[in-house]
Amino acid sequence: MEPLLLIIIGIAPPVGFLAYILYLDRIEPEPMGFIIKILLLGGLAVIPVGLAELALMNLAFFSGTGLSGAAIKSFFLIAPAEEAAKLLLVMLVAWRNRNFNEENDGIVYAGTASIGFAMAENLLYIAQFGIATGIMRAVTAIPLHTFTGVIMGYFIGIARFAPAPGRRKKNIVAGFLIALAFHAVYDTFVLSETPAALLMIPVVIALFIMGIVYLRKGRASSVARWKGMPPEAPPVREPSAAPIPPVVPVAAVAGAPADIHAPRRGGYRGVIARIIFSLCGIFWALVIIGIMSEGGSNAADAVAGGIVLTAIPLAIAVVLEISHRRRRESPA
Repeated sequence: MEPLLLIIIGIAPPVGFLAYILYLDRIEPEPMGFIIKILLLGGLAVIPVGLAELALMNLAFFSGTGLSGAAIKSFFLIAPAEEAAKLLLVMLVAWRNRNFNEENDGIVYAGTASIGFAMAENLLYIAQFGIATGIMRAVTAIPLHTFTGVIMGYFIGIARFAPAPGRRKKNIVAGFLIALAFHAVYDTFVLSETPAALLMIPVVIALFIMGIVYLRKGRASSVARWKGMPPEAPPVREPSAAPIPPVVPVAAVAGAPADIHAPRRGGYRGVIARIIFSLCGIFWALVIIGIMSEGGSNAADAVAGGIVLTAIPLAIAVVLEISHRRRRESPA
Protein backbone atom coordinates (compact mmCIF):
# COMPACT_ATOMS: atom_id res chain seq x y z
CA MET A 1 0.00 0.00 0.00
CA GLU A 2 2.78 2.44 0.89
CA PRO A 3 4.60 2.19 -2.50
CA LEU A 4 1.31 2.92 -4.27
CA LEU A 5 0.71 5.90 -1.98
CA LEU A 6 4.21 7.21 -2.70
CA ILE A 7 3.59 6.96 -6.44
CA ILE A 8 0.26 8.78 -6.14
CA ILE A 9 1.82 11.59 -4.10
CA GLY A 10 4.65 11.83 -6.62
CA ILE A 11 2.46 11.92 -9.72
CA ALA A 12 -0.83 13.59 -8.73
CA PRO A 13 0.39 17.19 -8.19
CA PRO A 14 2.31 17.45 -11.50
CA VAL A 15 -0.57 15.85 -13.40
CA GLY A 16 -2.95 18.35 -11.82
CA PHE A 17 -0.87 21.28 -13.07
CA LEU A 18 -0.61 19.73 -16.53
CA ALA A 19 -4.37 19.24 -16.68
CA TYR A 20 -4.89 22.92 -15.86
CA ILE A 21 -2.47 24.06 -18.59
CA LEU A 22 -4.17 21.81 -21.15
CA TYR A 23 -7.60 23.03 -20.02
CA LEU A 24 -6.60 26.63 -20.77
CA ASP A 25 -5.34 25.50 -24.19
CA ARG A 26 -8.65 23.90 -25.18
CA ILE A 27 -9.43 26.37 -28.01
CA GLU A 28 -6.76 24.87 -30.28
CA PRO A 29 -5.51 21.86 -28.31
CA GLU A 30 -2.24 20.07 -28.99
CA PRO A 31 -2.14 16.39 -30.00
CA MET A 32 -2.12 14.32 -26.83
CA GLY A 33 0.49 11.99 -28.29
CA PHE A 34 2.87 14.90 -28.76
CA ILE A 35 2.18 16.17 -25.23
CA ILE A 36 2.96 12.73 -23.79
CA LYS A 37 6.17 12.60 -25.83
CA ILE A 38 7.37 15.92 -24.43
CA LEU A 39 6.29 14.89 -20.92
CA LEU A 40 8.34 11.68 -21.10
CA LEU A 41 11.36 13.44 -22.61
CA GLY A 42 11.16 16.01 -19.82
CA GLY A 43 11.27 13.17 -17.30
CA LEU A 44 14.21 11.50 -19.04
CA ALA A 45 16.11 14.80 -18.98
CA VAL A 46 16.50 14.31 -15.22
CA ILE A 47 19.12 11.60 -15.90
CA PRO A 48 21.77 13.60 -17.82
CA VAL A 49 21.13 16.72 -15.75
CA GLY A 50 21.43 14.79 -12.49
CA LEU A 51 24.64 13.08 -13.59
CA ALA A 52 26.15 16.41 -14.65
CA GLU A 53 25.21 18.02 -11.34
CA LEU A 54 26.70 15.15 -9.35
CA ALA A 55 29.94 15.29 -11.32
CA LEU A 56 30.37 19.06 -11.13
CA MET A 57 29.33 19.29 -7.47
CA ASN A 58 32.71 17.78 -6.54
CA LEU A 59 34.53 20.84 -7.86
CA ALA A 60 36.01 23.12 -5.21
CA PHE A 61 34.01 26.04 -6.58
CA PHE A 62 30.81 24.37 -5.42
CA SER A 63 32.07 23.18 -2.03
CA GLY A 64 30.89 26.20 -0.04
CA THR A 65 28.27 25.96 2.69
CA GLY A 66 25.64 28.23 4.14
CA LEU A 67 23.73 30.84 2.18
CA SER A 68 26.68 31.91 0.01
CA GLY A 69 27.62 28.34 -0.89
CA ALA A 70 24.00 27.54 -1.72
CA ALA A 71 23.81 30.62 -3.94
CA ILE A 72 26.88 29.55 -5.91
CA LYS A 73 25.49 26.05 -6.45
CA SER A 74 22.06 27.39 -7.38
CA PHE A 75 23.02 30.25 -9.72
CA PHE A 76 25.96 28.60 -11.45
CA LEU A 77 25.01 24.92 -11.59
CA ILE A 78 21.58 23.62 -10.60
CA ALA A 79 19.22 26.28 -11.98
CA PRO A 80 21.15 26.85 -15.24
CA ALA A 81 21.46 23.11 -15.93
CA GLU A 82 17.81 22.30 -15.27
CA GLU A 83 16.29 25.30 -17.04
CA ALA A 84 18.65 24.88 -20.01
CA ALA A 85 17.59 21.23 -20.33
CA LYS A 86 13.92 22.24 -20.54
CA LEU A 87 14.65 25.00 -23.05
CA LEU A 88 16.80 22.71 -25.18
CA LEU A 89 14.07 20.07 -25.22
CA VAL A 90 11.45 22.54 -26.47
CA MET A 91 13.80 24.00 -29.10
CA LEU A 92 14.82 20.59 -30.43
CA VAL A 93 11.47 18.81 -30.34
CA ALA A 94 8.72 21.44 -30.59
CA TRP A 95 10.13 24.61 -32.16
CA ARG A 96 9.67 23.58 -35.80
CA ASN A 97 6.84 21.14 -35.25
CA ARG A 98 3.78 21.92 -37.36
CA ASN A 99 1.58 21.89 -34.25
CA PHE A 100 3.42 24.92 -32.85
CA ASN A 101 1.01 27.34 -34.54
CA GLU A 102 0.21 29.93 -31.85
CA GLU A 103 1.98 31.81 -29.08
CA ASN A 104 0.21 29.89 -26.30
CA ASP A 105 1.78 26.65 -27.54
CA GLY A 106 5.10 27.84 -26.10
CA ILE A 107 3.50 27.75 -22.66
CA VAL A 108 2.03 24.31 -23.28
CA TYR A 109 5.27 22.75 -24.52
CA ALA A 110 7.67 24.34 -22.02
CA GLY A 111 5.19 23.78 -19.20
CA THR A 112 4.80 20.11 -20.16
CA ALA A 113 8.58 19.59 -20.37
CA SER A 114 9.00 21.21 -16.95
CA ILE A 115 6.22 19.12 -15.42
CA GLY A 116 7.77 15.93 -16.83
CA PHE A 117 11.10 16.92 -15.30
CA ALA A 118 9.44 17.77 -11.97
CA MET A 119 7.48 14.50 -11.90
CA ALA A 120 10.55 12.32 -12.46
CA GLU A 121 12.58 14.30 -9.93
CA ASN A 122 9.70 14.11 -7.46
CA LEU A 123 9.47 10.31 -7.70
CA LEU A 124 13.21 10.00 -7.12
CA TYR A 125 13.08 12.22 -4.03
CA ILE A 126 10.05 10.46 -2.60
CA ALA A 127 11.61 7.03 -3.14
CA GLN A 128 14.67 8.20 -1.24
CA PHE A 129 13.19 10.36 1.53
CA GLY A 130 9.55 9.29 1.88
CA ILE A 131 6.06 10.75 2.12
CA ALA A 132 6.96 13.91 4.04
CA THR A 133 9.27 15.01 1.24
CA GLY A 134 6.55 14.35 -1.33
CA ILE A 135 4.06 16.46 0.60
CA MET A 136 6.54 19.32 0.90
CA ARG A 137 7.46 19.23 -2.77
CA ALA A 138 3.80 19.16 -3.83
CA VAL A 139 3.41 22.79 -2.72
CA THR A 140 6.95 24.04 -3.36
CA ALA A 141 9.14 22.33 -5.96
CA ILE A 142 6.31 21.23 -8.26
CA PRO A 143 4.83 24.75 -8.61
CA LEU A 144 8.39 26.07 -9.00
CA HIS A 145 9.17 23.84 -12.00
CA THR A 146 5.71 24.29 -13.49
CA PHE A 147 5.61 28.07 -13.44
CA THR A 148 9.23 28.65 -14.43
CA GLY A 149 8.31 26.52 -17.44
CA VAL A 150 5.14 28.54 -18.05
CA ILE A 151 7.00 31.86 -17.93
CA MET A 152 9.82 30.65 -20.15
CA GLY A 153 7.26 29.11 -22.49
CA TYR A 154 5.38 32.39 -22.84
CA PHE A 155 8.53 34.08 -24.13
CA ILE A 156 9.31 31.10 -26.39
CA GLY A 157 5.84 31.45 -27.90
CA ILE A 158 6.35 35.16 -28.53
CA ALA A 159 9.77 34.42 -30.04
CA ARG A 160 8.37 31.72 -32.33
CA PHE A 161 6.26 34.29 -34.17
CA ALA A 162 8.50 37.35 -33.82
CA PRO A 163 9.09 39.05 -37.19
CA ALA A 164 12.86 39.44 -36.75
CA PRO A 165 15.56 36.94 -35.65
CA GLY A 166 16.94 39.47 -33.17
CA ARG A 167 13.63 39.72 -31.37
CA ARG A 168 13.35 35.94 -31.27
CA LYS A 169 16.70 35.63 -29.53
CA LYS A 170 15.92 38.43 -27.07
CA ASN A 171 12.62 36.83 -26.06
CA ILE A 172 14.14 33.37 -25.63
CA VAL A 173 17.00 34.76 -23.54
CA ALA A 174 14.60 36.87 -21.46
CA GLY A 175 12.36 33.91 -20.69
CA PHE A 176 15.32 31.71 -19.80
CA LEU A 177 16.84 34.33 -17.47
CA ILE A 178 13.57 34.97 -15.63
CA ALA A 179 13.06 31.23 -15.11
CA LEU A 180 16.68 30.82 -14.02
CA ALA A 181 16.44 33.70 -11.54
CA PHE A 182 13.33 32.35 -9.81
CA HIS A 183 14.73 28.82 -9.75
CA ALA A 184 18.12 29.90 -8.41
CA VAL A 185 16.69 32.11 -5.66
CA TYR A 186 14.38 29.30 -4.54
CA ASP A 187 17.21 26.74 -4.50
CA THR A 188 19.48 29.15 -2.64
CA PHE A 189 17.06 29.36 0.27
CA VAL A 190 16.25 25.63 0.26
CA LEU A 191 19.88 24.48 0.09
CA SER A 192 21.18 26.99 2.64
CA GLU A 193 20.09 24.79 5.57
CA THR A 194 19.54 27.98 7.57
CA PRO A 195 16.39 29.77 8.79
CA ALA A 196 16.46 31.58 5.44
CA ALA A 197 14.98 28.39 3.97
CA LEU A 198 11.53 29.67 5.01
CA LEU A 199 11.95 32.47 2.46
CA MET A 200 11.22 29.91 -0.25
CA ILE A 201 7.53 30.36 0.62
CA PRO A 202 7.18 33.97 -0.62
CA VAL A 203 9.29 33.04 -3.65
CA VAL A 204 6.87 30.25 -4.58
CA ILE A 205 3.87 32.52 -3.97
CA ALA A 206 5.34 35.28 -6.16
CA LEU A 207 6.12 32.75 -8.88
CA PHE A 208 2.63 31.29 -8.55
CA ILE A 209 1.02 34.69 -9.08
CA MET A 210 3.32 35.55 -11.98
CA GLY A 211 2.72 32.16 -13.58
CA ILE A 212 -1.07 32.57 -13.44
CA VAL A 213 -0.73 36.01 -15.06
CA TYR A 214 1.27 34.52 -17.95
CA LEU A 215 -1.18 31.64 -18.31
CA ARG A 216 -3.98 34.18 -18.67
CA LYS A 217 -1.95 36.13 -21.22
CA GLY A 218 -1.43 32.97 -23.23
CA ARG A 219 -5.12 32.12 -23.03
CA ALA A 220 -6.08 35.65 -24.17
CA SER A 221 -3.75 35.46 -27.17
CA SER A 222 -5.24 32.10 -28.11
CA VAL A 223 -8.80 33.46 -27.90
CA ALA A 224 -7.87 36.45 -30.07
CA ARG A 225 -6.02 34.40 -32.67
CA TRP A 226 -8.66 31.71 -33.25
CA LYS A 227 -11.78 33.82 -32.87
CA GLY A 228 -14.01 32.94 -35.80
CA MET A 229 -11.53 30.41 -37.24
CA PRO A 230 -12.06 26.63 -37.28
CA PRO A 231 -9.76 25.12 -34.60
CA GLU A 232 -9.78 21.78 -36.42
CA ALA A 233 -7.94 23.23 -39.44
CA PRO A 234 -5.66 26.07 -38.23
CA PRO A 235 -3.14 27.63 -40.60
CA VAL A 236 0.41 26.36 -40.14
CA ARG A 237 3.17 28.96 -40.11
CA GLU A 238 6.90 28.32 -40.13
CA PRO A 239 9.41 30.77 -38.65
CA SER A 240 10.69 31.57 -42.14
CA ALA A 241 7.23 32.44 -43.43
CA ALA A 242 5.77 35.93 -43.49
CA PRO A 243 5.04 37.19 -39.98
CA ILE A 244 1.60 36.55 -38.62
CA PRO A 245 -0.36 39.77 -38.04
CA PRO A 246 -0.14 40.94 -34.44
CA VAL A 247 -2.78 39.59 -32.10
CA VAL A 248 -5.46 42.21 -31.56
CA PRO A 249 -6.93 42.81 -28.11
CA VAL A 250 -9.84 40.51 -27.42
CA ALA A 251 -12.10 43.46 -26.73
CA ALA A 252 -11.48 44.72 -30.26
CA VAL A 253 -12.74 41.52 -31.91
CA ALA A 254 -16.15 42.26 -33.37
CA GLY A 255 -18.90 40.28 -31.73
CA ALA A 256 -16.74 38.78 -28.97
CA PRO A 257 -18.95 38.17 -25.95
CA ALA A 258 -17.56 40.26 -23.11
CA ASP A 259 -18.38 37.69 -20.46
CA ILE A 260 -16.38 34.93 -22.21
CA HIS A 261 -13.55 36.54 -24.16
CA ALA A 262 -12.87 39.62 -22.06
CA PRO A 263 -12.85 38.66 -18.38
CA ARG A 264 -13.54 41.40 -15.87
CA ARG A 265 -10.37 43.21 -14.89
CA GLY A 266 -8.86 41.81 -11.72
CA GLY A 267 -10.47 38.38 -12.11
CA TYR A 268 -7.06 36.76 -11.76
CA ARG A 269 -7.18 37.52 -8.03
CA GLY A 270 -10.04 35.10 -7.56
CA VAL A 271 -8.34 32.46 -9.71
CA ILE A 272 -5.07 32.70 -7.77
CA ALA A 273 -6.88 32.68 -4.42
CA ARG A 274 -8.83 29.54 -5.26
CA ILE A 275 -5.78 27.75 -6.59
CA ILE A 276 -3.91 28.55 -3.37
CA PHE A 277 -6.89 27.31 -1.33
CA SER A 278 -6.95 24.12 -3.40
CA LEU A 279 -3.22 23.51 -3.02
CA CYS A 280 -3.40 24.08 0.72
CA GLY A 281 -6.30 21.65 0.88
CA ILE A 282 -4.31 19.05 -1.05
CA PHE A 283 -1.32 19.71 1.19
CA TRP A 284 -3.33 19.09 4.37
CA ALA A 285 -4.95 15.99 2.89
CA LEU A 286 -1.48 14.62 2.15
CA VAL A 287 -0.33 15.56 5.67
CA ILE A 288 -3.23 13.61 7.17
CA ILE A 289 -2.51 10.63 4.90
CA GLY A 290 1.14 10.75 5.92
CA ILE A 291 0.29 10.89 9.64
CA MET A 292 -2.12 7.96 9.31
CA SER A 293 0.38 5.87 7.32
CA GLU A 294 2.98 6.36 10.06
CA GLY A 295 0.57 5.43 12.83
CA GLY A 296 0.32 8.93 14.25
CA SER A 297 4.01 9.23 15.12
CA ASN A 298 5.38 12.79 14.88
CA ALA A 299 1.84 14.05 14.29
CA ALA A 300 2.41 17.19 16.36
CA ASP A 301 5.53 18.10 14.39
CA ALA A 302 3.76 17.47 11.10
CA VAL A 303 0.81 19.67 12.06
CA ALA A 304 3.05 22.44 13.36
CA GLY A 305 5.14 22.35 10.19
CA GLY A 306 2.00 22.40 8.08
CA ILE A 307 0.69 25.46 9.89
CA VAL A 308 3.98 27.28 9.33
CA LEU A 309 4.01 26.42 5.64
CA THR A 310 0.37 27.29 4.89
CA ALA A 311 -0.26 30.28 7.16
CA ILE A 312 1.21 32.89 4.80
CA PRO A 313 -0.26 31.42 1.57
CA LEU A 314 -3.70 31.18 3.16
CA ALA A 315 -3.51 34.75 4.43
CA ILE A 316 -2.59 35.97 0.94
CA ALA A 317 -5.38 33.88 -0.59
CA VAL A 318 -7.93 35.40 1.80
CA VAL A 319 -6.80 38.93 0.91
CA LEU A 320 -6.95 38.14 -2.83
CA GLU A 321 -10.40 36.58 -2.51
CA ILE A 322 -11.77 39.58 -0.60
CA SER A 323 -10.26 41.95 -3.18
CA HIS A 324 -11.75 39.89 -6.01
CA ARG A 325 -15.23 39.89 -4.47
CA ARG A 326 -15.15 43.64 -3.85
CA ARG A 327 -14.08 44.33 -7.44
CA ARG A 328 -16.73 42.00 -8.80
CA GLU A 329 -19.46 43.65 -6.77
CA SER A 330 -18.35 47.20 -7.63
CA PRO A 331 -20.02 48.99 -10.57
CA ALA A 332 -18.27 48.41 -13.92
